[in-house]
Amino acid sequence: MTSRRLRFVFGLMAAALLLPLTANNALAQGKSAAKQEMKQLNKEANKTGNKAEEAADQLGRKVVFCILAAHTTDVGTALELKAKFDALTDFPFGQFVAAVVLADRIDESLDNIIAKLVAGMSIGQITKEADVNMGEVRSHFGQFRSELARSLTNPPTKNCLNSTP
Repeated sequence: MTSRRLRFVFGLMAAALLLPLTANNALAQGKSAAKQEMKQLNKEANKTGNKAEEAADQLGRKVVFCILAAHTTDVGTALELKAKFDALTDFPFGQFVAAVVLADRIDESLDNIIAKLVAGMSIGQITKEADVNMGEVRSHFGQFRSELARSLTNPPTKNCLNSTP
């Protein structure tokens, strides 16, 4: 009977010692998954930026500003977005487009997002800090990239910046 108790006590102690290791492992896996999700979001943002650069080369930046304004809400008109981009120095056009798309998805102003990007934060870090669903933001980048691709194959017939109100 004492050997049974002894085995039981040793088993209990072993379980108690392994519990923190298991918890740490689960925590590390959670951090790893979040890091992977952030990496995927950054990749989507980069792909969207590259597609925006391609569209700007083929259609002109003014047209891309029009497409951007038409597919975002309360971020700015095409003219406002163009003025904001023109005021920046040494800021890649594709990264600006990605910032506008992000500003449409999170509760953060475009100016704050741009400031954070200039300070060295990534789109993924900004999204994580805003505590929003990265999968939804990633999906929005993909949708906008598809819209740019559609515009490349079927270009808009007029430039919204050149039309008179």
